[in-house]
Formats: sequence, C-alpha cells, structure tokens
Amino acid sequence: MRASLTLCAGVILCACSAPQDNTPRAEAVDAPTCGEPAISLLYDYTPDQSKSYAYLPFRVPAGTARIEVLYGWTDRSALPSTPLTSTTVDLGLWDERGLREGFRGWGGSRQGRRDGDTGPVFIEESIADRGFEPGLIRPGIWHVELGLAATGASGADVSVDNRCLQTAAGGISSPGALLDPGYIARDEPGWYAADFHMHGYHSNPAGPDYPQVAEQARAAGLDILMLTDYVTARHHRELQGTQLANPDLLLWPGREVITYFGHANLHGEVPGVAEYRHGYDGISLGMIQAQGRASGALFQINHPSTFPPPVFSNLCRGCAFELDDAIDFAAVDLIEVVGGPPMVRGDDVGLPIPGETENPFITTAIEYWLEKLQAGHKITAVSGSDSKGVDAVEDRPRKGYGNSATMVYAEKLSRAAVTASLKAGKAYIRVRGTHDSPTAELVATSTAGEVGTFGSTFRADTVTLNIRLQGAAGQVLTFYNGALPLLSVPLTSDPAEIVQELRRNPLTEGPLGTVWRFETRDARSRTLISNPVFLLPPES
Repeated sequence: MRASLTLCAGVILCACSAPQDNTPRAEAVDAPTCGEPAISLLYDYTPDQSKSYAYLPFRVPAGTARIEVLYGWTDRSALPSTPLTSTTVDLGLWDERGLREGFRGWGGSRQGRRDGDTGPVFIEESIADRGFEPGLIRPGIWHVELGLAATGASGADVSVDNRCLQTAAGGISSPGALLDPGYIARDEPGWYAADFHMHGYHSNPAGPDYPQVAEQARAAGLDILMLTDYVTARHHRELQGTQLANPDLLLWPGREVITYFGHANLHGEVPGVAEYRHGYDGISLGMIQAQGRASGALFQINHPSTFPPPVFSNLCRGCAFELDDAIDFAAVDLIEVVGGPPMVRGDDVGLPIPGETENPFITTAIEYWLEKLQAGHKITAVSGSDSKGVDAVEDRPRKGYGNSATMVYAEKLSRAAVTASLKAGKAYIRVRGTHDSPTAELVATSTAGEVGTFGSTFRADTVTLNIRLQGAAGQVLTFYNGALPLLSVPLTSDPAEIVQELRRNPLTEGPLGTVWRFETRDARSRTLISNPVFLLPPES
C-alpha cells in the first residue's frame, strides 16, 4: 500500500491505494497517527474491487480513551445514481492484535456515514457503538476496514475521518452472562412457533430494545426467538434480563454471517472472533460453517434466491446465495424458503408488481431447497421474517417479527429438543404467520405399520398420510412429488381431515427416496408449506 501524508489546515490526509488483492502490509510503519483534530484516510475504489475488502492503517497513540470513525463516499459516475447502480461501502474496525484476532466491530453501511444521522462509530473501554466491541484501547497499528460491497461503473472516492481522544465520553455497557444453552422454557411436548431470522438494535439504530422485541414476538404468537444480528455476537451477553422476564419464551442468540456472495445464520454459536470475510486471506464461508457447527450451532442458508445477480447486485449485496461450492451441504441444517415479508408490494422487491402479492422469491427458494433434497441432502425448510422490528407498529402483519412462522414439534421448549426436531424435519411453515395461516397435524403410516410425521423416512412402497388442518376452510391442499403438483384437494370444512395414500415414484427418486410434501393456498398466496416424508425402497 502506498501512502502519502499532507498537512492541510490541521488535518492529515492519507491517499491510500491497495494492491489488487487488498491485503494490507504486515507492518504499516508509515501509517498516520490518529489524534485530534481528525486524520483523513482517502481510498480509490475501482469497480474491479467490488465484493472485496480494503484496510486503511492508522496508529493509535498511548493514552487514547476513545476512537471515532466517520466515513463517506462519492460516486464518480456522471449519471444519476439509482438503487441498481449505486455504491455501497461497509465499515469495520480491527485493533492492534491484527486482522485475524483484532475484530472490534462491523456496522455495514448503516452507521458512521457523514450523510447519515447516527454520528461517528465509536469505541471506548466501557462502551461502544452498536455492533462494535468495547474494551481496552491499546496503542499500536489499527485498521479501518472498507467492505467494498458494490460500486457503479466508474468507481468511487472513499474518505474516512479518524479521531483519537484522550478523554472518554463516558457511559457503561453492562454485558451479562451468556444465556444457559440448556435452559428449558416449557417442559412439555408440543408445537412451538419460531422466527429463524430476527434483527434488533445491533442491526439497525431504530431497532427495538430487547423487551420490545419480546413484546412484538408475543404479539406475533412466537415461542422461539432466533435473534441473529449482523456479524456481531454482542447481543449474546445482553439478553439475560429479557429471558428472565419472559421465562416461557426461548431466546436463542445467533448471528447473520454477511458475505458478498450469500448470507447464512449460525444459531447458538459460541461467541468469538465474528468472521464473515469470505474470500479474504484464505477465509471461506465453509471454514466459518465448520467452526460454527463445531461450537454447537445450527447452520442456515438465508434467502437463497432473493435479489439475484447481476441485476440486483448493487441493490442487495450478497443476498442471493452463490456459495454452494464453498460449503459442506452435509453440514447445512436449515434453508430459509420464506424470507422477509411473505406478502410484498412492488417497492419491497424492486419489481413492477401492482398491489400486493406473494413474495416471488418464495417459489425460487423452494426450488433451491428441492434441488438439495434431490441431491441427497436432508435439510429442513424454515422461515424467517428478516425483520428489524422498525416497521412493526404500522405494518406488523407484513413486515414485523413472525410475519411467517415455522412450527416445530419438540418434546420440550429447549435448544436441545428443538435442535433434535429440526434435524429430523419435524416442522412446517405457516406462511402468513400464526394469525393468518392454518395449523397442521400429520400422521404418516406405512403398509408395514411404521408411523411417522413431517421429516420421516419409510422403507416402503406406500405410505398413508392422515392430515388434520385447522383454519384452512376455502383453501386448496396440493400434494407434491418433489416439485411436481400431482393432486389438489379443496378444503370445505374446518377442521379438515384428509387421508391420502402415496406411492414411491422410481422415476423421480433420488438418494433420499421419493419426496412427498404438501402445501395449502388461498386466493392470495400459499398459507402452509410442509417438510416432506421420504419413501425408500423396501429392504429385501
């Protein structure tokens, strides 16, 4: 990296140009010293660097009590910027321990921007901005991370202002203990409603506090709250009071791993260095997946087909999942087939859709999931609101927590019991949430007398499904052999009882056997998506 320093009106300017691989120098001896007034670090962002990372070193002097970072960028294109062409730069910070162990936070593009209303990102010993880690500020070489998420055809000029203050502003962050992973919220078997993709304050400055998260989740009929803030694990130590105040809910902290080639959730990961930089210095999502699952986490692929590239690459950076070759599908536990609002308007998805309709990415996500089943990967389909709670007051049914809900049958409401049920596939999705979708019970019986339910595998040529639906009158139930709709049944009563014999289909059979599942639908959208039952050839 080349750096030149110019003193101008008391501000040090550092014009920085990274090598092609964006790898910072091991010893940034020429890094400018941070102080007051601020130093400015300038970066030339060229289009070929999109979906990578750049690091701007700066020296933190002894005695520093507070670090502030403010940044911004200017598109170089002469054409007006649009959501499909505009630049986005994310912001992270790494301390003197280096670019592997020194993680101090990641704020995406939502904070620290000059044109925003959140002020600078800051770190002190006892308090830090949301998504960033408080702690001792030691002298040495620190790095501002620029996540080069997307840019227009002409690139952009990025500038970063750093201030190192000798006096802290004050305030105390009061982290508590980690939640007990063995906690049992309810010691009884039953169907429990979950949201597998929830964001809070560390993902959005307008997000609700934890008591409000719990209140909104209760209003949506949820029992399991998968709290997956972006990248950070700070919230893992902030939930104890909310769990104690809501002993019948299961709070389950995780994080969303944001890469520029796809997003994933790790539910229940042991907090550590929150890695997310797929493609940087040998880091891959597969490595992150292995580390997370080794610590006991469930691995979930998020919204795999939402806003696919290249058209939507700038609008939604890395939203579509492009990392099939980078991960181990034998270690994928969940796929989010309903992600975000199940009912959308045109401005929600950037498409010319009149009125309100079913989210078009549900169909493509189901296709993605079925491809993995056909390839022999038994992965449970789930749903997640992807909500930050900020729209809940005026638009709760459509955009708030629990706008869809995954029903999991578990022996008790605990992480261990729910995990066992999810791995077995004992789940179905209420597409429009608990208040506007039917409930289902399924008993599957083979000709040999084996009994199972959602997710069960039978060594049998024939299985009989006994389905009981509540709240589905006037809808249509359709049986699918994989992706093929083979039989539709009008539902005229409430509750509705359906008994249907299903057979193996050798023509569509994959390593998991013949895949049978069902959906319900009304005039507006799907209302229920089941996980399958599987028929393998009888043992000879």
